[in-house]
Amino acid sequence: MALDRSMSFVASRLAFRYPAQTHKALDGIDLTLANGDVTWLTGALGSGTSTLLLTLSGLAPRLTGGDLSGAIAWNGHDPARRSPLLDGVAWLGPSPGQQLSGVARNVHEEIAVGPMNLGWPRARILSAVAEAMRRVGIEHLAEREPSALSGGETQRVLIAALLAAAPLAWLLDEPFSALDRDARQRLGALLRELAREGACVVVSCDDAEDMMDVADRLVVLQQGTVALDGDPQELLASDAMLTTGASTTDAAALAAAAGFPTPRPITAAALISRLPAARLPIPGAQVARPEKSGPQRLRLDDVHFGYDGGPPVLGGVTLALAGGAAVGLFGANGAGKSTLLRLAMALEQPTAGTVHTLDQITAGRGPEDLAPRVGFLFQQPERQLFAASVRGECSVAPTLAGWDSARIRTATDAVLAELGLLDVAEEHPYDLPLPRRRLVALASILVTDPMLLLLDEPTAALDGASRERVIAAVRERTARGAAVLAITHDATFAHETLDRALLLERGRIVHDGAVRDVLDDRSARRPAALTAALHLGLEPGSDRRQEVVDVLTLALRL
Repeated sequence: MALDRSMSFVASRLAFRYPAQTHKALDGIDLTLANGDVTWLTGALGSGTSTLLLTLSGLAPRLTGGDLSGAIAWNGHDPARRSPLLDGVAWLGPSPGQQLSGVARNVHEEIAVGPMNLGWPRARILSAVAEAMRRVGIEHLAEREPSALSGGETQRVLIAALLAAAPLAWLLDEPFSALDRDARQRLGALLRELAREGACVVVSCDDAEDMMDVADRLVVLQQGTVALDGDPQELLASDAMLTTGASTTDAAALAAAAGFPTPRPITAAALISRLPAARLPIPGAQVARPEKSGPQRLRLDDVHFGYDGGPPVLGGVTLALAGGAAVGLFGANGAGKSTLLRLAMALEQPTAGTVHTLDQITAGRGPEDLAPRVGFLFQQPERQLFAASVRGECSVAPTLAGWDSARIRTATDAVLAELGLLDVAEEHPYDLPLPRRRLVALASILVTDPMLLLLDEPTAALDGASRERVIAAVRERTARGAAVLAITHDATFAHETLDRALLLERGRIVHDGAVRDVLDDRSARRPAALTAALHLGLEPGSDRRQEVVDVLTLALRL
């Protein structure tokens, strides 16, 4: 049934300040968001996109505290006066695990919670749940326990739970962050369907590759104000997008670095069409990065694992990781990637087989026996942040390691500068937006220079500048002999950082080889830099981006 297209959000001179902040997160927003459109919100870290969704949903300042001024209307009334559910507003936060009800025994019941709270009759609830699972493609998860889901599976279940309540408006914060490629494509198609049915769809994210063909409208925030508002294709191809610090497509970023005039190509295919047919001389061409052969940092021998009462998650995994190597774990949501990292950190113990982390067998040990020589970045940074300031968070590990105060101060300042966090060093981590909390969590493990880094989605929801800092930090550690095992759905991070890829399917490694081969599979989109490198005949490797830019620059001069 089509929804009412006359409904919309209207924000007038909207301003908002969080309780612990002296500056405004939003400052004078005038915006009308109509039903029938997919509006894409983006901006550099701290631009205010998440805050705008919270205020539109009525959750800020009701749940966050803070000062709000100006006016918001949804369908003619203030959304803060009623719950989003009763108002037909679906809000998905950037940490989906925190939105699980905690009362459902399985996914089927979790999806039914919203309709039950709306007082629907049983037959309608069962029909709505079945339809929502079908549209999101998660029928196979119906009997799974919600707390045992992977991050991507949780994200999809919550989208289905919102869908079952038949909302009139969708406010989604980073909905693609933990999804594999197939799930991303399915979600993009669902967002278009919802808009065609008349829903108001608003998505805050930095995934330009996913949103450029989904969104009808692009709104770019900068320091809490609307900096740009227009057609996504036109804005992505312009200079204006780059000046705000917002992420653009990989192709547009390469074209800008090479000095292409606007409008620039925003897809890999358009970029390739600008390249010369004949081979050009390549300034300073590099050879592929050699296979690493340093001391062993991680080894799994025929490892099996399953959570209590659940199906097998890993079934016979064997791998070895040497110092200096950066290896990616790829696979569909629920393939067992995060579980493998948890085993490496001794957060779980294998039901069969052996895990060797650094020089220790993990059997009978816990993560405290491995830290700080092993650093673990959780997919949800909230699971590892507990200090009262960013600086304090980064001081925890070296303090426990027995470092003196001068050494702690020097190392903390260095890692905060490396990840662009010096300006928030004295702030509470939970007063920062989720992407910066992720950087804080990463800084807190990098500060002690661990010999093994286990990273779960290290660049999720980061803007382009922050992602480049993370890439540089990982390269620096591997150059010093550390090993990295990373889960990522970020194709650019994978290509620029990783030497090797492991593809997991149903708890087994089915492919071990070049990153480009896995990116050609179903796990992630091939980045424009790799597409261009292959077109130019460059030997693919993790240091090809600048060479591609050099060739593009040369092509412009011919």
